[in-house]
Amino acid sequence: MQDTLFRFDLEHFTGTVRILLLSTVLILFHGCGAETYEKRLNETSKYFAYVDTRNQALSGFWSSPTIKMRVPLEFQQMEAPKNPVASASDESESPAPEPAPTIDPRQPDYADLVLPGLEGAWRAEVPVDQEQDRVEHPAYLYVLSNQSLLKEKREKEALDFFNSVNNQIAHTFDQFLNPEIFKSERYPKGKGYSNPKSFSVGTFVPEMPINGVPYQFQIYLSESGNQQVVILLVIPQNIARASKLKEQMDYSLETVEIIPSASQAPSESAKF
Repeated sequence: MQDTLFRFDLEHFTGTVRILLLSTVLILFHGCGAETYEKRLNETSKYFAYVDTRNQALSGFWSSPTIKMRVPLEFQQMEAPKNPVASASDESESPAPEPAPTIDPRQPDYADLVLPGLEGAWRAEVPVDQEQDRVEHPAYLYVLSNQSLLKEKREKEALDFFNSVNNQIAHTFDQFLNPEIFKSERYPKGKGYSNPKSFSVGTFVPEMPINGVPYQFQIYLSESGNQQVVILLVIPQNIARASKLKEQMDYSLETVEIIPSASQAPSESAKF
């Protein structure tokens, strides 16, 4: 009789232990799940806050045959020159007169500088701290590429495009632009929610002021295969802290995508 009672108590005790252990595991599992969910919720909240901040800093996507990007919201795009359309009377005349050279209004008018491969240009008025006053001065953004050189099969010049742009800037201001100043940088610089974009970045400060104001050139070089792109930001040196242009530019560089040329695009047979 005692043996029977002992076996019954032991079995009851073992079952109770099993229930307690299972309950503990379920509680721990539930706790881990809740913690994971909370982390994911926080990360999602940070992501949407980041996207909202970036959207407030940038305009919509702009694209050319070479590049796709979003520019800082402050910038207003400058229109490219329109090709003159020949009238019916002009077409009937022979021989046709030599077309007058088209002046590109996007090219800099503040210096004797002609930017090669110009695909896009923007202008903005930014606050500048000048002695004890704050005055607005223009800032400029340019996108250049070697696309036209590649189309014309001028491969050697196309591959030397970066040097050509840098030399053009240096020659305009009669000042040496040291290629060793360029450093590799990635955007976003810290933690972001987009694939980092790599650039070779250099700062050029002309000794000669522009319209009486010290300026600087921020030069961003990027390439994909034989395609080379230069993003050029020209801003006053003493730009006021109230301007968010520099922060906006960092966001802008995150969005840069070089569009593969037809020669670099994979063939249909290579996709399968």
